[in-house]
Amino acid sequence: MFADPVPGLKMKSRAPKSEEIWKIATALERAYGSPRHGNPRNPLDDLIYIILSTRTRDPSFGRTFRRLKRRFPSWNAVLPGRKSEVQRILAPGGLSRLKARQIVSVLSRLRQRFGRATLAPLGRLPDLEAEAYLTSLPGVGPKIAKCVLMYALGRKVLPVDVHVHRVATRLGLKTKKRPDTSQALVERAVPLDLRYSFHVNAIAHGRSVCLSRGPLCDRCPISRWCEYYRCRRGPKRRG
Repeated sequence: MFADPVPGLKMKSRAPKSEEIWKIATALERAYGSPRHGNPRNPLDDLIYIILSTRTRDPSFGRTFRRLKRRFPSWNAVLPGRKSEVQRILAPGGLSRLKARQIVSVLSRLRQRFGRATLAPLGRLPDLEAEAYLTSLPGVGPKIAKCVLMYALGRKVLPVDVHVHRVATRLGLKTKKRPDTSQALVERAVPLDLRYSFHVNAIAHGRSVCLSRGPLCDRCPISRWCEYYRCRRGPKRRG
């Protein structure tokens, strides 16, 4: 679910100006402290962590990742013949067959390309080349690639997931119907130096306050800049 419809609500998508985006990002950072959401700093660890986190609302994927790491301290040990073993470890989190196949395929591709399971060489590539390589891996789309680039490689990109999409839409940033088709629009609207904090804090905000259904607007630290809130509650002076 994305931004929830409210009967009779018509948003004009009055996009915040650049100085307002700085204020929004500052208010979000003050409220949530820019959490990493458990994302590892090693690029390959992070890629597998994100694969496990996709298409699930169950927070246990973090425990599943740790179990997988304990069983396979080196990703080089995850060979095609051990896919069923990987699948058993992933079973509690759901989609275990699909995710085990993807992880084994990704690791096999990396060994073929680099001689071992690693994403370290991406650190020497420009953003676009690193993203292109990541999206060439089995099952890795632009959002996953940008998450690895941002969390583990320190690149100034902005992945757009359902929470970032919802918060951006309600603020009045130009978006399309889905997060994947809104990626370029939201990323362009947020200054380079704010992209990390906007992403991680918008996720925290979307999970705790800016809910898909029944958002807690009275607890919102950025309601004064929110087009959705203004349309629901009447005009409010912007700071």
